[in-house]
Amino acid sequence: MKRILNRRQRVALFKFFALLSLVRWYNILILILAQYLASVFILNPDKDWLTVILDPELFLVVLSSSFIIASGFIINAFYDVERDIINKPGEVVIHRLISEKTALNFYFLFNTLGMITSFYVSKRIMLFNFLFSIALWFYSHKMRKISVLNDIAAVALTIAPFLIIVVYFDNINYAIFFYVAFIAIIEFIREIIKDILGEKGDVIYGYHTVPIDFGIKKTKRLLYTAMALTPIPPVLLYLTYAIDKVAIYFGAAIIMVLMSSILVYRAKKQADFKVINTLYKIILALGILSIPLV
Repeated sequence: MKRILNRRQRVALFKFFALLSLVRWYNILILILAQYLASVFILNPDKDWLTVILDPELFLVVLSSSFIIASGFIINAFYDVERDIINKPGEVVIHRLISEKTALNFYFLFNTLGMITSFYVSKRIMLFNFLFSIALWFYSHKMRKISVLNDIAAVALTIAPFLIIVVYFDNINYAIFFYVAFIAIIEFIREIIKDILGEKGDVIYGYHTVPIDFGIKKTKRLLYTAMALTPIPPVLLYLTYAIDKVAIYFGAAIIMVLMSSILVYRAKKQADFKVINTLYKIILALGILSIPLV
């Protein structure tokens, strides 16, 4: 029985899937969903949802930011490749599946597509994406090795896709501000947990992170402090808008944060922190799905 694809076609298909893994397509899809949900339910609650979703310029804004985010994942993987070989060897794509040259070519391609796409919307969106792209490169090249600042920068870059939607609609909405503030705290906690998980490779290649510079005890204290801050944005959101439905999510999320504080206290092995990391992934995913409740 003849094979459907010849060897060259199979290799090309394999590299295509490797590229999708490199740009973390699943994360990009989640961010696209979050951008559209925020556009409909937070920034334009009085407009017809179909009108908002079918807005061609909004589509270009989301598409352009997706290209920039994809380029960010590539350049981050490019600079972290040696560290990742130690911390998560099974997930390394560059060198193993895709060459450095190919990765950089796609990095420049996605950046260019992001700039061209945003140009058709407005100069303001193009400027935002340009600065976003520079920030992603600077974070990967310089800030990844600076303790504390690397985690703060990672959080800022994570919430940037929400900010571009705010810039596009020119709508300073305190609801999205409080919502994003909560997500930012959760993401900051998760970044610290990731630092603990990646400590082995970070030490070998000279990265400065909170657990390396301050030790695990002080790192746990920082986590407890961040966890204690999580109720503040939901309370401010409720006091400002008296939104009842989304309180279900925030209540569940804060309960999970409390559970995680117990897990952090008991955590001693890498496997323990992996469980905590998974818990915070769930909190973030539920946060995006609960946007329609705002």
